[in-house]
Amino acid sequence: MIVSGAIASPKGSQPSKTESVPDQGGSIWAGRSQTRARQSVGPETSKRVAAVYRCSNTITDDIAVMPFQQFERMRLPNGLRLTQQIDPDAFLRNMAYLLEISPNRWMSPFILKKTALLWLLFWGNALLWLPPPPSVRELFILPTNVTIPKFDPDGDLWYEVRFPNGRKRFIPSVEVMHVMINSTNGIWGRGMLEYARETIGLRMGQSATQGNVQGQGLNPAAYIQVNAMLDKKGRDAYREAYSDAIRGAEDAGNLAVFDQKVVKFEPITMQFRDAQFLESVNATDLEIANFFKFPAYKLNSGKQSYQSNEQQDLDYLKSCLDPHLVQWEQAARLRWLSEADQKGNYFKFIREAILRTNAKSRAELHEIQMRSGTLTPNESREIEDRDGYPEGSKFYMTKNYGPVSGEPPPTEGE
Repeated sequence: MIVSGAIASPKGSQPSKTESVPDQGGSIWAGRSQTRARQSVGPETSKRVAAVYRCSNTITDDIAVMPFQQFERMRLPNGLRLTQQIDPDAFLRNMAYLLEISPNRWMSPFILKKTALLWLLFWGNALLWLPPPPSVRELFILPTNVTIPKFDPDGDLWYEVRFPNGRKRFIPSVEVMHVMINSTNGIWGRGMLEYARETIGLRMGQSATQGNVQGQGLNPAAYIQVNAMLDKKGRDAYREAYSDAIRGAEDAGNLAVFDQKVVKFEPITMQFRDAQFLESVNATDLEIANFFKFPAYKLNSGKQSYQSNEQQDLDYLKSCLDPHLVQWEQAARLRWLSEADQKGNYFKFIREAILRTNAKSRAELHEIQMRSGTLTPNESREIEDRDGYPEGSKFYMTKNYGPVSGEPPPTEGE
């Protein structure tokens, strides 16, 4: 979101000459395209298909609910390494504050991540702009449909952005965290619609066909032979007379009445192949899900047992969500941290937020992690949003473990 009058970022030195990035793909795509099924498919019209709406919203919601946090890794004098989360600071408006509390004056962290991800899925690129001082530290989304990547004569990358007031501005790439999908040059991506447009157009056409059949009250088509020479107006009159009698679900099974000029009336029954065509709707939905790498069971298809779905959730995280998460983590570290901080600081999505199992399974997992020395009791309690206790910061491990060397553990009294 850009409100040009609310941003006091310095203009800096604008490039005197630029050249468009070769094969910029989605930046020159208007966002709508006519398919062979004669359907206009764009980022918003495609969401009228339930499969597209569910896939896109589930993926963006699942990522948006994950906390995106900053961590610092330090090496202690004794050689051990300590990793701790950086707390949000409202006064400094550090990155932890922008990512966890308030990215800008209009959005919550959830809305910022979800909106950027929708640009990523449908347009191929998500661009988060952090204006330099003296501007207030805020994160803004650069709309992909009004942004074009360009090179200056020195080979530096700029983003040409058209603001709502019609003015254009060049923003240097160092101020923009850019994530992309389906890139052919590593600089600009292509949206999912570039590849799934025909499939989604087919599904939209299938819905239109179903609507037309339902609009006719599920009655078959027919042809009428009339003992007269009819012009277009006359043919339309007979067609209207038949259609009015049977159009709509409420008139299904109604009786059509004609005068003596009608010498032949014959319904055209639905062929078996037409019934098969209507059944292919589910197959098309699954094909759309494949473009998103979205599991079938989340479309209420395939296996629905609790155990199998729990395993599929792990596969969904690994194959569908992780490629987005890792790219955000790497791009954030590169763009939002100085070279000095990049050594020990990093950003991470807390993936456990979408893998919360039932209470019994979580308790068993915490128990295993505590008695293996992986978590302290207080860390386990913190995961469950519970307060710690004074002795809960110690690590524990069962005594029946021995060293890898094979030597027996010392007995009491030795």
